Amino acid sequence: MDYQFGYWTSPAVDLHYFLHSSLSPDLLDKHHILVQEYHKSLTETLSALGYRGLQPTLTELQRQLQIRGPYAVFMCCAILPVILADRNNLPDAMKLMKNEEVIHLSEGYKDIMKKFLPIFEEEGWL
Repeated sequence: MDYQFGYWTSPAVDLHYFLHSSLSPDLLDKHHILVQEYHKSLTETLSALGYRGLQPTLTELQRQLQIRGPYAVFMCCAILPVILADRNNLPDAMKLMKNEEVIHLSEGYKDIMKKFLPIFEEEGWL
């Protein structure tokens, strides 16, 4: 259960959230190692807790990440601009809702999207 959004889903959704909102740019090309470590920790924790139900294999987790890839695109288009916003140039929410102001994307956001967009296209998520 993801209490932040309040619904049951694949761990791939949480992984995409993390991988596309929290990684430093120098780790982008190492995301497969993070996925492997996540899977290892998940299975070890479930075993330590005595869970005997179905556990995803690494291959299944990777398949779920591919299927839920459009969620990564959503994260980068809807959440990441807020996370990487220039704190000195924040828009007024009321003016935004009235279309009286526009959002200015930070240079940090533009830089990371230059790295994400080719990956999204290669994966077929765009």
